[in-house]
Amino acid sequence: MPAIVHQYLELTKPRVVALIVFTAVIGMFLAVPGLPPLRQTIAGSLGIWLAAASAAALNHLIDQRIDKVMARTAHRPLATGCS
Repeated sequence: MPAIVHQYLELTKPRVVALIVFTAVIGMFLAVPGLPPLRQTIAGSLGIWLAAASAAALNHLIDQRIDKVMARTAHRPLATGCS
């Protein structure tokens, strides 16, 4: 995998984002009788994915200074200087 793709995936935390989208989709199914409309479910899921991924990247940016001094987070991309 190219380095830029690896860095992007580290910044956006896709496993965490997938769990957020999963819980949102479950909420969509519980919100309407029957099945939710496919187009709105896909659009909503994509929007939630992009919002959560950008929030994760922003969190890395805001916390990079403190991440450098914490043992648990010292390996994060921005804390190590990989940007």
